[in-house]
Amino acid sequence: MSKIWLSAILAGMLSSNVFGAVYNIDKIHSSVDFSVSHMSVSKVNGSFSEFEGMVDINPKTKNLVNLEGWISIDKIDTRNSKRDEHLLGAEYLDASNFPKGMLKSTKIIKDKKGLKVEADLTLKGITKKVILTGQINGPVDNPKTKKETWGLSLEGKINRKDFGIAKDTSGITMGEQVTILINLELHAD
Repeated sequence: MSKIWLSAILAGMLSSNVFGAVYNIDKIHSSVDFSVSHMSVSKVNGSFSEFEGMVDINPKTKNLVNLEGWISIDKIDTRNSKRDEHLLGAEYLDASNFPKGMLKSTKIIKDKKGLKVEADLTLKGITKKVILTGQINGPVDNPKTKKETWGLSLEGKINRKDFGIAKDTSGITMGEQVTILINLELHAD
C-alpha cells in the first residue's frame, strides 16, 4: 500500500512542474546575437538567424532550471555578405566542419541581482565553460495567444581565441573578447 502512495506522490510532483516545464522559443520575438570590437574604436554586431533550444522553467519558483541551445553557424548575419562568407571559413568559424554551436547549462543561480548561468559552450569542436548573467521575466498571459509567456535575457563574454577562432589576427583588427547576447521569448504549449 505504501508503494502505491509513494508512486502517486511522485507522479503528482512530476506533473505539477516541481522540477520545471519545458517552454518553446518564439523565434519571431527572440534572438542570438554577438558583438566584437573592430579596429579598437567601434563594434561589429551580428546574429545567428537559425537557432533551436530547450528552456526549462519552474513556474512556482520562477526560476530557470535548464537551458540548452544550438545555433546554425552558416546562418551568421553581420549585414555584410563578404564578411559573413569570410567568417564561415576555416580560420574563423569553419562552418563546413563544425556546422553547429552548442550551449548547455551546468549550474544556475538566481538571486536578487538576477541569474548567473554557468554553461558549456562548444564552438569549432572546442568546449569551454562560460558564465552568462541576466534576467528571467514573467510570466504574463499573451493576450493574442492566451499562452503563458516568459522572457529570458542573458549576456556573457568569451575569448574567441579560446575556441580557435582567428588565432593569428591581432586584437586591433578584431577584438579578442566577443559579447554574446541571448534574448528569448518563451511560451507554454
